[in-house]
Amino acid sequence: MSSKRMDTKELTSFLEANDLKGLLDARGPCLSVYAPLSLSRSDEGQYELRWKECIKRLASQVERRGTEARPLLDSISDWWSIYQPDQAHGRGVAVFRAPDVFERIWLDHRPTERAVAGPHFYIRPLLPYFSRERVFYILALSQNDVRLLRCTAASSEQTTLAGGVPTNFDAFMNEEKPDHVRDNRSTAGPSSGSSKGVMFGTGAGLEDHDEFLAHFFRQIDRALGETLREKSEPVVLAGVDHVLALYRSLTRYPNIVEDAVQGAPNSLKGGEMHARALAAIEKRYERKVERAIEEYQRNVGGRLAIHGVKDVVMAAHDGRIRILLVSDSIERMGRVDEMAHAVKVRSDGAPEEEDLLNDASVQAILHGGQVLVAPNSKMPNGSGLAAVLRF
Repeated sequence: MSSKRMDTKELTSFLEANDLKGLLDARGPCLSVYAPLSLSRSDEGQYELRWKECIKRLASQVERRGTEARPLLDSISDWWSIYQPDQAHGRGVAVFRAPDVFERIWLDHRPTERAVAGPHFYIRPLLPYFSRERVFYILALSQNDVRLLRCTAASSEQTTLAGGVPTNFDAFMNEEKPDHVRDNRSTAGPSSGSSKGVMFGTGAGLEDHDEFLAHFFRQIDRALGETLREKSEPVVLAGVDHVLALYRSLTRYPNIVEDAVQGAPNSLKGGEMHARALAAIEKRYERKVERAIEEYQRNVGGRLAIHGVKDVVMAAHDGRIRILLVSDSIERMGRVDEMAHAVKVRSDGAPEEEDLLNDASVQAILHGGQVLVAPNSKMPNGSGLAAVLRF
């Protein structure tokens, strides 16, 4: 059991909470450890000591869970076998150990140190990241250079639009111009620079330019749809106001984020566009939570909205939860008695005891429910858990 080899993954390889099902199905006992990584080689020894303290705290929990849990603890006790400096990257690590699971996940954020033994893996520190989109795109719109960037919370990387479409407006006008654009093009003399093929007007002026710009953005939009054909990630637009409005009026991509990065993309300093796009993704999540709370409120008084730890945990085990709202700060220790179909909210040191908010989250995910982490101040009735039910 303890000789099982450790698997390694990136947090970004889990795009949503449902991708955790393989971990959440694990047979217990389950050990979960979260730890930050050292920021430089000079302080690695300090983090080894911190890991040892985590393992020591975990040992007291393991002792209550019988002989099967001890070899699991031994297999993760050595910091250097977990850390492995030549492989470590990111800002933190999560280690999950069970009889049939040995998983190390590099994190792109610095977690609070936490070590938990229980019947399920402790996933609450990860929920805020899975509730939000793990991967998104920025479409930087300008006449000079349209760019598509694939982003995570910690990175952004330019990717090529499908079909090799022109990403410069002048190049588009010269290479891909519609027939009626050709008809209105001046033929008087050679041209140079950005005035190449100057358009002569029909009295419309700016309106003509916007029409041609719309053709340019339509071919960009088609290329975007082709590039992300098998994906559903959100796209944050970046550009000046009139360009954003024009693109929104014609796009067919179904997952454009409501908020955008305002301003000419090429004028933004390094990292600024990514930071503003992250803020747009965060606002999107906040609206999702608000809509879930509104749906809960609409169903209050009926049978499809419940709150309170006992009722929600039991509904999660029964597979009834469609949307689960989880407090970002409250914990409630206890255990579920499956035979009695009851929840006991108290800490009595039993091996089956765990944070019941974690248990509800695990069960909701396993049964295909949506889990959202909400500020405790916004939780309905001040409860740690609230839910909208399927039935």
